[in-house]
Amino acid sequence: MIFRKRARQQSAEADEPDYQQLVELTREQLVDAQLRSLRAQISPHFIYNSLNAIAGLIPVDPVRARELLVDFADFTRYSLGTEGDFTTLEDELTAVERYVILEKARFGERLQVSLDIAPEVLGLEIPFLSVQPLVENAVRHGMYNSQDEGHVFVRAKDADTYAEISVEDGGVGADPEFMAKLMRGEAEGSHVGLRNVDLRLRQAYGPGHGLHIETAIDAGMNVSMRIPKFKVPARIISSAAGGQA
Repeated sequence: MIFRKRARQQSAEADEPDYQQLVELTREQLVDAQLRSLRAQISPHFIYNSLNAIAGLIPVDPVRARELLVDFADFTRYSLGTEGDFTTLEDELTAVERYVILEKARFGERLQVSLDIAPEVLGLEIPFLSVQPLVENAVRHGMYNSQDEGHVFVRAKDADTYAEISVEDGGVGADPEFMAKLMRGEAEGSHVGLRNVDLRLRQAYGPGHGLHIETAIDAGMNVSMRIPKFKVPARIISSAAGGQA
């Protein structure tokens, strides 16, 4: 009887769900959904404006129109088709370059983007789509509702055991208290891409490695991150996540 009782107890324990494993799986599925959402968040306005600019060039400069169409295809292929959690900073900056080319087809010389990138950090692995959304945020809030020139600065430098990456614009800025609430998930707004990047950085490197935002109304915005160069990041997406959304 004792042995039977122990056997029943062991069987019951074997049937108990592993709650820690369930928590980890749920967390991975959540961040997977966030990344899928981010990949799907290519702005319809951006798509429309890019294709409209390309169409306008076809009668007057078909060669330039073809070049822009290739840039558009490459950008969407990267944004929607890249698999995996991470990419190199160099590949991410290539996507940034194509995005800027397409936006300049609309804004012309009013949009200026300056890159100051240390060559030694180009090969650094970073979370996929962690820089391009910051540049898009800067362009959107620095140019879309303005007739003035907009200047965006993208910087990346080696800082001992970290790489420091920042995107700064001279646009309309935002209320810092509102931005703090938005990053905590306590408010909604058009800067949702920043929170998405912030969550994935914290998932990969720990709670102390999210985005740092400096802003004020009518004072532009500076968004930065510190990527550990030698720390193995945590998985962002379950290996069983499957294909694209």
